[in-house]
Amino acid sequence: MTAAVCLRNVSRHFGVIKAMDEVDLTIASGEFFAMLGPSGSGKTTCLRVIAGFEQPTHGHIEIFGEDATGVPPYRRNVNTVFQDYALFPHLNVLDNVAYSLMLKKAPRAERHKAAEAALDMVKLAGYGTRRPSELSGG
Repeated sequence: MTAAVCLRNVSRHFGVIKAMDEVDLTIASGEFFAMLGPSGSGKTTCLRVIAGFEQPTHGHIEIFGEDATGVPPYRRNVNTVFQDYALFPHLNVLDNVAYSLMLKKAPRAERHKAAEAALDMVKLAGYGTRRPSELSGG
């Protein structure tokens, strides 16, 4: 089975600071994954590299078996949930959840069906018509 995410010898350096240094990581398709560590240990940098918001200093990244090194974020088949509120305030919750499918030009009905299923999975069914400002941060 092809891994959802595979990092091979990935490093991200900021000058002399080694935020990531020769990281090897494989996340299987369908697997739940949590990254834990103290502040400053490179968790956010690693996620930003996987998502394409940062480019590795060296190493190789594959997403679903395809080379993702240098591929921009909007072309990667991954998404990031940011620590801060990174939702579009002018869109309702359903359209925020469906946003990546809109970028992939999925039909509206398909986007909404997938977004409703995702909201149901995280116990937010019925919140789709609300604005992000109407949600609790907890």
